[in-house]
Amino acid sequence: MKWWSKKSLNKLNRTLHRDLGYLFIGLTVIYAFSGIALVLKQYNIDIEYSEETIKNEFSPNLSKDEFKLDWSKQDELPRLTRVKIDNHSNYRLLVKGGEGVYNITTGEVKLSIFKTNKLIKFANDIHYNIGKRFTWLAILYCCMLIFFAISGAIIVKGKKGFKRRGVWFALIGIGIPVIYYFIV
Repeated sequence: MKWWSKKSLNKLNRTLHRDLGYLFIGLTVIYAFSGIALVLKQYNIDIEYSEETIKNEFSPNLSKDEFKLDWSKQDELPRLTRVKIDNHSNYRLLVKGGEGVYNITTGEVKLSIFKTNKLIKFANDIHYNIGKRFTWLAILYCCMLIFFAISGAIIVKGKKGFKRRGVWFALIGIGIPVIYYFIV
């Protein structure tokens, strides 16, 4: 018996399709999860960040330098990176991880600190390929999707196989994004 007979190739195809499919379940879930997060972000449903508001009181009528000096004496506040004069009654504050406003006349400070959801940041880094760290992983994943499409098409034989029934579903699968592209 030849190692490349139709029966042995069919068995090899099924085995590879099954085992590699199990291997790539995790990556598929991560890509799907990050894709959903990216779609929600486009509709201003931002699940990547949470906002924390901090209020504090400083002396009123401080100059920029006096304000910076007073800020540096308070350990519980985030690091101040920049102070801009917003208008005559406010300083705009840029702090590590957020931003805020100092009201010069009242001395009130309001800060908004943004905290990143680590799981979503990880998934988006992979999806967007930020820093080009995941280029080879993305190429491998694309090649595996092509393999799964082709091997899955030839696994089922007979009346419900690719040649009779599957080709129509494949054409519909190609047609949906093409039609959607031209309509929307």
